[in-house]
Amino acid sequence: MPTTRMSTTRMPKTRVVVLTGDLIDSQRSTTRALYEQLDARLETLATRYNGAWSRFRGDGFQMVLQQADAGMDAAVALRANLIGSSPDDQRWDARIAIATGESHWTPEHALEDANDAPFIASGKALDHLSDSDEHLLLAGSDDAQQLLVRYLDEMLNGWSTNSAESVALCLDEPGITQARLATLLGIRQPSVHKRLQVARWELLNATLTYFRRHCQDTLLNRDAGADRGPSTETETQG
Repeated sequence: MPTTRMSTTRMPKTRVVVLTGDLIDSQRSTTRALYEQLDARLETLATRYNGAWSRFRGDGFQMVLQQADAGMDAAVALRANLIGSSPDDQRWDARIAIATGESHWTPEHALEDANDAPFIASGKALDHLSDSDEHLLLAGSDDAQQLLVRYLDEMLNGWSTNSAESVALCLDEPGITQARLATLLGIRQPSVHKRLQVARWELLNATLTYFRRHCQDTLLNRDAGADRGPSTETETQG
């Protein structure tokens, strides 16, 4: 019988988004509970956006998503979940650097072996965060986008546990009503409204929509040849 040989041809590149991060002040936290929360949330986000994740050096982590426009959504959802799950005497949070680009990575490959441009850029961006007071960074962004990310970062840094918990649920279930949020949180609907208002949910949602559409436009511009006309922008659920 003829034998079938594994192809040695390298997989073609596809566009991915890479998030590299580390926990903030993890040594001051209830470490096991924090790591369990982090692992569970990384698994949820990797499943939601078609990707994979790994943890390294204890409090460091990396996640790659094949849904390349979901980087900022995933970063904010992860931070919202960590902050919202914090015990009364602690504040859980993470620094996260995001980079988008072409990669040979596929789900069959270990993240530890990935060394394409977005993985390198995301790692270098995290090094920059470690030397600053910022907790969120989008590698390769222009000046206006960098400023917007800084505003977004300041917004997240100012969240209370209650605000972050409410936002995390909104991001988990797009289009969720305040009545359902009230049921999930065990509080009255006016209290839900106040929490979302304090968290500046409408502004956050609009900002995340901007970053998704910016990434989509980048993909459309890349794929559209000089002879192609303008493409129609895909609607994004906010």
